[in-house]
Amino acid sequence: MRVIAEGDLSTLNTLRIPSESDYLVYADTDSEVVDAIRFARDQSCDLKVLGGGSNVVLPSRVSGVVLKLTNDRLEVLEEDTESVLVRVGAGHDWHSWVMTSLEKGWYGLENLAYIPGTVGASPVQNIGAYGVEVESFIETVHYIELKTELKVSLSHAQCEFAYRESIFKQALDQRVAITHVDFRLNKTPAPNFGYAPLNQFAEERGAPTPEELAQWVIEVRRSKLPDPAELPNAGSFFKNPVISQAEFDALKVRFPDAPSYLHENGVKVPAGWLIDRLGFKGRRIGPVGVHEHQALVLVNFGGDATDVGHAADEIKAAVFKQYGVRLEQEPRPF
Repeated sequence: MRVIAEGDLSTLNTLRIPSESDYLVYADTDSEVVDAIRFARDQSCDLKVLGGGSNVVLPSRVSGVVLKLTNDRLEVLEEDTESVLVRVGAGHDWHSWVMTSLEKGWYGLENLAYIPGTVGASPVQNIGAYGVEVESFIETVHYIELKTELKVSLSHAQCEFAYRESIFKQALDQRVAITHVDFRLNKTPAPNFGYAPLNQFAEERGAPTPEELAQWVIEVRRSKLPDPAELPNAGSFFKNPVISQAEFDALKVRFPDAPSYLHENGVKVPAGWLIDRLGFKGRRIGPVGVHEHQALVLVNFGGDATDVGHAADEIKAAVFKQYGVRLEQEPRPF
């Protein structure tokens, strides 16, 4: 365990919001996580877990201990001719894990390539892209309770996954440190390219292998999403809202070109389309701007959490006024 007083978090969040914590603690093993919990208790302060920093909006000052897990080890638990069960450390970079799985002939995660963040954060948000959600491949999530120091394992069903949701954002929010995630991946390729624009690529280039599909996803994401190292951002800032069929029918009357995707709870409407149609793309709201090529992305040009919140609120209000649809942001206050 490594402890840093007055920890600088500015480079540990992809929005590059200037932020400091009372203590920044790096932990590589379960025992070091427990040590970090006890250290926070000895200092009489709270402990918060920070993943890749790609889905949070940090305040200028985080009181207490910020825990950063660095365990990135892979362990094959089971393997046969059809599938493999792999335990992955929470500190493993997500994109690196996806590419490693493909190199080893383990398939399923290719649509989730090039998503920033860590493996430990992936079940929290139930990350998804291009018609695939990570929950489809998660068998078990392992964590340590911050209050009791107990090690707990939750099955897929117990994680209460939903669209961009899980028990880790609800009942277990701020109560656990995820240490490992077990993934069940397939040995037989079954590329999922039904989601535009991947389907368009398939029409032009032919059906892809999983490796080719991952490269297509990377190509699309690079064309639409700015590199956080060059333009600080948190990826897609807003969830695609899910509305009822009746609400969508009414929206379609007013806006016949409104796109949509079927969803188990209704109709999913692309948030980017709602925002783009209002002319926000490329607009600056103080030190925060909407990316010129992707209306879902907020770019930080030197603002703090208040500035980011102000920009997000302005966009939410405009969308609700025009369409009667409420947007929910993906990055969470820390």
